[in-house]
Amino acid sequence: MNAVSAIVKEHKNNLYMIGRLSIYELKTAYVGNRLGLVWMILNPLIQVIIYWLVFGLGIRGGAPIQGVSFFVWLICGLIPWFYIGTGITQGSNAIRSRLAIVSKMNFPLSVIPTYVIITQLYTHFILVIVLMTIVSISHGLFAVSIVGLIYFSFTATCFLLALSFITSTLSTIVKDIQYLVQSINRMLFFITPIMWTMSDHTPHFLRVLIEINPFYYIVEGYRKSLLWGDISMIFSLKTLYLWVVTLGMFVLGSILHVRFRKYFVDYL
Repeated sequence: MNAVSAIVKEHKNNLYMIGRLSIYELKTAYVGNRLGLVWMILNPLIQVIIYWLVFGLGIRGGAPIQGVSFFVWLICGLIPWFYIGTGITQGSNAIRSRLAIVSKMNFPLSVIPTYVIITQLYTHFILVIVLMTIVSISHGLFAVSIVGLIYFSFTATCFLLALSFITSTLSTIVKDIQYLVQSINRMLFFITPIMWTMSDHTPHFLRVLIEINPFYYIVEGYRKSLLWGDISMIFSLKTLYLWVVTLGMFVLGSILHVRFRKYFVDYL
């Protein structure tokens, strides 16, 4: 547990720096663009419209799901996935892409994946506000939905942080890991029921695969909280399963990071 203690101590001692660097990352991501931070909303909006046209109108013919318009149902799953998907890819490349700069100074490397994920969280908060506005106008918003959104946002962030410690360490040592993560990320997007729903005809092996997918738990948590004010998933065994997995990944990621970070420069 020495590795975990070292990571926690580094974060505790550098909380202010994590906040400043995450804001700096957000600003530099859009600097030089005429629309600036508007792209935080515009880019996801374009993707949502494309998916809605293809899957909502093209494949489903505009049919609603459980009495909810497909567009509203879709964005309740896509908005959390945008955060998850971007967090996976950005987190895995966090250290390698910045190593040439920070290697020349005494810098706590463990905070890099953290402030990269926090940067994505800022964008996610803005999109969630837009999402809540759309849902409240078209469907109505439950007071308990806020509780669900806070919990599942926190859960997604913790899971992404734990995962990023593993992937950022491995991809720094072996560059191919970054491409593997990107491929798995695309696969998870289609396996997770974001644009489709499970039915009685869904093969059993696929249903099991989906059920053990932590991102299914998070996406469904967002969707049920927003559309039906249902936060019962918080009190299910799936919650215990996700937090056990998250804790296990954090311990493993901490051990890997502390073990190999002194060799990172050798892989530049």
